[in-house]
Parts: sequence; structure tokens; C-alpha cells
Amino acid sequence: MTGAEETASLGGKKSVWIHAEAPSEHEIKQLCSQYRLRERLVRDALDQDEIPRVEAHDEYTYIITRFAYQKQSDDIETAPILFALNHEKLITVSLEKLPSLQDILADESDRSADHDPTHILLLILLKIDADYDRFIHDSSKQIRRLLERLGRSDVGPRSFIRFVHIEDDMNDFLGSLIPTNNALKHLVNDKSVPGFATHHDLVDTVILNNDQSIQTCETNLKSLTSIRRTYTVINGYNLDRTIKILTLASVFIAIPTMFFSMYGMNIGLPQQHHRGAFAALMALCIVTVLTAFVIGRKKRIF
Repeated sequence: MTGAEETASLGGKKSVWIHAEAPSEHEIKQLCSQYRLRERLVRDALDQDEIPRVEAHDEYTYIITRFAYQKQSDDIETAPILFALNHEKLITVSLEKLPSLQDILADESDRSADHDPTHILLLILLKIDADYDRFIHDSSKQIRRLLERLGRSDVGPRSFIRFVHIEDDMNDFLGSLIPTNNALKHLVNDKSVPGFATHHDLVDTVILNNDQSIQTCETNLKSLTSIRRTYTVINGYNLDRTIKILTLASVFIAIPTMFFSMYGMNIGLPQQHHRGAFAALMALCIVTVLTAFVIGRKKRIF
């Protein structure tokens, strides 16, 4: 196939796995016609926002899940991928490049299983799980670094923007992993689906890997919630302390201002011509400020 579409096959002359990447309109028609696929489901797999699910039509079982990949901007995104499975072949369709594609093609560890489309599907899911695990592990390390910075009060708007990105990634991963796990648990007990009962151990491994990734995502989300709550408490405390300091500063400034304002009026005032009036006024201001300070300390105002 040509254009934006990429094909990969395993199993010698007879292709067992056919992979189409970002197929054009003509290539979609050709793919559906040649392999008798449901065009609606193929187009669903090319919808960036498609959610994971399982459907069975005619000779194929259609599994739509999502895989994680890293964009050129280093942001992490997930994209849908369609698995069309029958007894003879596996057909996969995705809008984005499957990161583990070359790893699966280069894997020579078990060439005897190349003619088993279910085995190939499970290998792809294991590779997808490995990518999820890597991204989740990186997110966990970023959360720990952000937590360390929080302890040093070195957290600014950029850190919280990063919080939002990580939280969005974790929710996106959960939105893929949980439905995929539910689908696998259903398929392993469905006798009409080819090959899943034969590879029960491998299916269990995929489910276990997904469960571990789900638990780690949930732990990361709880950590982010805890960090956000802690920062809110710290920020509230610092804001309260700042308001108290500014209020006290205003009070301490207001006391001498009151006395000096009275003696700055152009009217006759007691002792205004006395030599010691200024010194007495300063002493009175200092005593008043110190009295206010002592009362504030006793009442734990500051």
C-alpha cells in the first residue's frame, strides 16, 4: 500500500498481520473491500477522540483501544487503534504511528507464533502496555520532583501548569486502560472469539500489566490532589500572615501619624511652644506602639 498508509506483515508469504497507518480515503475503501471489514469501524479508529470498545460483526471481532505516544513537542497523547481479528489474520488501523511497530517486527524470540493472529495481537498489547508504563513512570518522577520543590516553596505558575498536564495524561491513560481491561476480561471468557482461551496466560499478563498501570495512575492522581491541597493550605497560611503583617504595620504607622497630625494643625495646642514638646510626643508615640505590640503578642494576634 502507498501514501500515508504503512503495512506490516508477519508469517511469510501469507500475511497474518496487516497494519494500515493513516490511510487515505481510497485506501480505506480498498482495505474494507479486500478484507471485508466494516467501514464504519475503520473510520471510528481514525477519530482522535474514539473511546475503547469491542464489537463482533461477521467473521471479525473488532477491538478499539488507545495507545500512548510522544509528540514532537514532548507532550504525551493517546490515539485510537483498531484490531480486526479472525482465525486467519489480524488487521490493525491507526491514525498515528504505532511506537512499538518496529520492535514487534524485529522480535525474533518466538517466530513459531507468527502464524497466530491472536498471539500477535497480545504481543502488540504488551508493547502498548510497556509504553504506558514508561510514560507513567516518568510522570511519577516528575511528581516527586514537584513535591520536593513544594517543600522548598519553589513552586510557581509553571509548576501548576505541569500539574495540569500530568493530571490530564493520567486521566487519559485511565480512560484507555480500564475499558481495554474490561474488554480483555470479556474476550477471554467468550468462546466465540478465536485464540483467547488458548493464550489464557498471555491474556492474564496483559490484564495484570494494565491493572498495575491503572493503580499507578490512580496513585499519581491522589498525589497530585494531595500536593494541590497542601499548596492551598500553605498559600492560605502565607496570605493570612502577610495580611496580618500589613495590618499591624498600618496600625503602628497610624499611631504616630495621629499625634503628629494633631500638632501639625494651625491652631493653639497645649505645650506647643515648650522645648520638650517634641521629645515628649516622640516618647508617647513609642510607648503607645510598644503597648499595642505587647497586647498583640499576649493575644497571639501575631
